[in-house]
Amino acid sequence: MINFKIEIADIVLEINAFNETTMKYCEGFLSDKEAKYVINMTREDLENEKHINEDGKVYANEEISALYRKIANIFVEEDILVVHGSSFKVDNNAFIVTARSGVGKSTHVNLLKEYLKDRFSYINDDKPLLKIKGDKLTLYSSPWNGKERRGNNISAPLRSVIFLNRGLTNTFKKLDSKDIYFRLMSQIYLPLDKDKREKALKLIDILLKNVSFYQINVNTDISSAEMTSERIINYEIK
Repeated sequence: MINFKIEIADIVLEINAFNETTMKYCEGFLSDKEAKYVINMTREDLENEKHINEDGKVYANEEISALYRKIANIFVEEDILVVHGSSFKVDNNAFIVTARSGVGKSTHVNLLKEYLKDRFSYINDDKPLLKIKGDKLTLYSSPWNGKERRGNNISAPLRSVIFLNRGLTNTFKKLDSKDIYFRLMSQIYLPLDKDKREKALKLIDILLKNVSFYQINVNTDISSAEMTSERIINYEIK
């Protein structure tokens, strides 16, 4: 077994894994602090992951996916959710752009990086962590930051969640929380365990009450980034 520790969302985890590539995947988050939790990977975890993956593929290292699933189940008890989306920081404020896989959220966020220049920093381009303490919502990164590995070990208070659709013209609108509940749930990891699932749903309720939600329809031109920046990002950080 390969033993190592990581710190994500201010929590230290000790990992006992099968593959050295799992530790390498977590570079940038390795820690020598005292761990709050110990996670032991099992052969069953790896076998289960083969059946859970939505695309039905068997990956060379199921352990990386299985590990984050185990972390997500633990973190619900720490008031932390795993969100599917591309997240970034602008002037020390965090934003998430979320959509169905393949719609183009990473493309749009990359255009925002180009448009905002030095004001922009990636937090996590795939599965950021949202810690909810009272009405304080903070977005954190993790090693699980997408195929392109776009991310930094940073955090910032969450200001807005932006739902993205592809379109020929660029439009935006602010959403009422009651209109996006189920859309939001589809982008957040929900544990199978009943009690933990109920805890996650309560955290989602807090999220709905404390940040703004938008829908954007965008093309792949830099003008789409200008719209999102000027109409949403700059407005939210005033």
